[in-house]
This record gives sequence, C-alpha cells and structure tokens, in this order.
Amino acid sequence: MKRTIILLLTAVLTLAAYAQKPTDLNKAVVNVITYDASGNVLHNAYAFLLGTEGEVVAPYQAFKGAASADIINWQGQTAHALRIIGASSEYDLVRLTTDIPTKKLIGLEPAATHASKGQQLQLAYYSTVKKSLPENAEVTAADSYNEHYYYEINTPNEDRFIGCPLLDSEGHVVALVQKNVQKDATTACAIDVNFATALSVNTMSVFNADLNSILIPKQIPTTSEDDAFSYVYMVLHSVKDPTMVIPATDDFIAAYPNNIKIYAERATFNANRGEYALADADLQRGIELGGEGLSDLYHTQSILMYNKMRNEAAEVWPAWTLETALQAAEQAYATQPQPIYLLQQGQVLFTQQLYEKAYEKFNAVNNTDIASSQTFYFAANALERAGGEDATVVALLDSAVNRIAKPYNEEAAPYLLARAQHLDNGGQHRRAVQDYNEYEKIVGTLNLNAYFYYLRMQAEIGSRMYQQALDDATTAISRSTDNAEKADYLFERACLELQVGLLDESIASCEAVIALDANYAEAYKVCGVAYGEKKQKAKAAEYLKKAASLGAERTDELLQKYK
Repeated sequence: MKRTIILLLTAVLTLAAYAQKPTDLNKAVVNVITYDASGNVLHNAYAFLLGTEGEVVAPYQAFKGAASADIINWQGQTAHALRIIGASSEYDLVRLTTDIPTKKLIGLEPAATHASKGQQLQLAYYSTVKKSLPENAEVTAADSYNEHYYYEINTPNEDRFIGCPLLDSEGHVVALVQKNVQKDATTACAIDVNFATALSVNTMSVFNADLNSILIPKQIPTTSEDDAFSYVYMVLHSVKDPTMVIPATDDFIAAYPNNIKIYAERATFNANRGEYALADADLQRGIELGGEGLSDLYHTQSILMYNKMRNEAAEVWPAWTLETALQAAEQAYATQPQPIYLLQQGQVLFTQQLYEKAYEKFNAVNNTDIASSQTFYFAANALERAGGEDATVVALLDSAVNRIAKPYNEEAAPYLLARAQHLDNGGQHRRAVQDYNEYEKIVGTLNLNAYFYYLRMQAEIGSRMYQQALDDATTAISRSTDNAEKADYLFERACLELQVGLLDESIASCEAVIALDANYAEAYKVCGVAYGEKKQKAKAAEYLKKAASLGAERTDELLQKYK
C-alpha cells in the first residue's frame, strides 16, 4: 500500500511540472483514418497535433496510397487532411496540415533536447475520456542517427500506442512511438520528433517517390517565391493528375497573386487537357495584371491558340482562332520586340497559307541571333509555297544544312531530304544523290520506305547512275505495301530497263506488272516497245494494240514504227 501511494505521488508531481494541464495532453492525440481514391478505408492509425496551426505528425505507412484522410479528435469531431508537408518511408513519418479548428486547439511543441537512457517520459495516447492522463514510459536505450535519435522504451509493442507522442517534463514532444519489428518484441521503439519537423517539400520534391505515393496534395515550398514557383513549374510539367496540379497552383496564386508567370503556366496546363475556358480566364487575368512578363504571356496565348486550331475543330472554343493567335503574337512583339515573337507570327501565317508574309517573318528571324537550321528550313518551305525560285530555296536549305557539323546527325535529316528534292527538281542530280545518301545514313535503311528509293532512283537516272537506279527500283518494289504500289514501281523499273537496253528484263518487269494488274495500259505499251526493239513485230503489235484498247496514248505512232 505504501509503495502504491509513493508511485501515485511521483506521477502527480511529475505531471504537475507540465506547462499544459496533464488532462489536456491526451487531447493532442488524434485518430487518423485514411482512404484510397475510391473512398475505401486503407488504415486506422494514431497521430498527434504539432503546434497550434493544425499540423499533424503520423506514421507514413498509414498514408501510403491515401487520397484523403479524416482526423478525429478526442471529442469525436472530424477534420480533413489538406496538404502533405513532408514524408519519409525510411523514418515512417508524414507531416501534414489539416482544417481542424485552431481556436483553443491543444497542440504539442517539439522538445529542445533529446532524451537519454533511463529518462522518465510520459506517453500521451488517444482517449475520449476528458480527464484521462498520459502513461509513464522509460527510455531503455538512446542511439544517435543523422544528428537525431532512435529510442527503445518500455511501452508495450501494441498498435494502440503506435504514432503516439512521448513527452518530457515540460509537456514537449521528444519522440513518437513506432512498432518494434524485431521478432517476438514485447516493447516498442520511438523516433526523435525532429525527424518529423525536418520533413518539408522543396523544389525537387516532385520527384520524391515517398511523396508521390501519397495522393493527397502537397504543400508548396515556403522558403521563397522562387522556390515555390520552381516546384509548381515542375508539377505543371511532370504531373498529369489535375487533383495534384490544381491545388499546387491555387496555393501559389493565393500566396503570390501578382506573379504573372503562373497564369501562363496554368493556362498551358489547362489548354493541353482541353479546358480552354479555364486557360482563357488565366490568360486574361495575367494580361490584366500586366507588368514584367506580359510579352511572354501574349506569346503563350498565341501558342495555345495556334495549337488549339491545329488539334481541334474550329467550333471547339471558337474564341480562339488563327487570327487571334496572330494578334497575340503581334501584341507580344509590340510589347517587347523579340525575334521569337516574329517566329511565332511566321508559323501562324504559314498555317493560314499566307506564305509570302510567313517568308518575310522567317527571313527577318534569320537576320537575328536566334537564326537556326530550323528557321532557315521554315523560310525555305514558305518561299517554296509562295512560288519562289528553286535556287533561292536551295540557298536557304544550304544555310540550314551548313549550320550542322559533319558527320550529320538526326537534326540534319529533314533538311537534307528537302534539299535533295529541290536539287533534283533544279537539275542538280548528283548533288541530290549525295543528299539522299547522307539522309539514308542518318535514318538507316530499315527505316526507309519505297517512295524514298523511288525518289533517289529518279536523281540517279538524271545522273546516269543507272545501276544504282536499278538497285533502288528493286528495293522500292520489295518495300511496296500493296499490289498497286508494287505494280507502279515494277513499271518504273521496266521503263529504266528499256532505257538502258535491258529489253528482256524490261519485258519481264512488264509481265510482272500485268500479272498484278491486267488493265495496266502503260505496261502493255512499254512491253510492246521492248518487243519492237527486239524486232519481234508480232509480239510488239499484240501488246501495243492491247495498250491502245486500254486507252494508252501514241500507240498508233508506235505501231507504225514497228510495223
């Protein structure tokens, strides 16, 4: 009896030293229920309120995969998880904000010093009894790790204590209880509360697997506006789920409403998912705000309008047209004359098929410090469609190619292909063949289709490179995707074989065409000419008459020639 009285007296004296009333300490412990995206219960755990702003420290495993969470206080009142401040699977800790009312809120503060072996602590636990008191706990081991501490305690290794706080004599949190995973363990472990207070979201947290495993929105960095913007920017560009992106942008705008860049970034995110009304509202809001960055905002507006017109039917958000895209690009340039805005004007004008005006814009860009192979290529395309001279178009393509070092890489491929076709059209067949050969090296033979080999064959014929042309004709035939295409390339080979005097081969190619298409008039005609050149007049007449019956032209003249 005397021993019991002494123990009770010790407990009362210890509790009397707390800054808060002893009966309030358990009220800082809450019950946490987490749910998946479908609303199914994931975990039921215990946690505690840290500070007086409604922050909660809880076991990480209870939140892994959670899309929402309820926070239930000792009175049975329910609050909700709002933002995850930080998380660590290694330490099994998560820190979060809630919407719990902060008036008269009982929260705990971190202890200034760590605990030591043999120190007596108090364990606060979840209770709905108004005047319940914490239990005694003793530190049986204290080991330092990463400037903080892990503890072993004499508290039973039971679920009802996991996540609960251990308090010093001033009522401050020293640690929180964790499950002892050692086999047959009967007592629990504890982890230094400072592991939890050190958790935060930083600019690189968007790539943090532990945070990403929790589907509740994250708190944006609070260190500076630049840090917060960098984080939100990465969220916007790497996260597709609007339930994660929208809260981050909303939080940033609430904290920094005059940052014009966020309106352009969120408008882009919304436009890319087809939410044009939301995107337009953000753009208008940013334009009204004005100031530094306005020209970039107009540029973004033009790009979004332009992309929408390329990807959507005109009746989808009809307020955005190519005309409004051009106006926005012109506004950007009027606000700040940067060549990138001229480039955007050129792209819009090109899509409007106003090729001469587009060429003027691209040509102006090519006289600035952002000139590139691509801008010269754009100018060449525009000039070609505007009816410009082939020589000028080739000169522009020369500039595009010459800006790329040899050996050419994939960047040069479209420019080489375009130049090859223009060179061939302009009679520079050997240069064209050289460009086709370079293109083949870059792209690889396995990635080329029949039409490429047909184009190179034509340039090779112009260069009198007949064997190479015959080889390419054969390759084109082998890569044909259907019988009609195969027949056409067989016919091209037959014509070339006839041209170089390979009469039997030409006849064989024509017969192969006819086997695929019995009504291929020109194949009969070429076959008739080949027989005529072999002095086989009857066969020549037979094929030429068949060609005439199918509508081939100039057959009478040929029949007379081989009569």
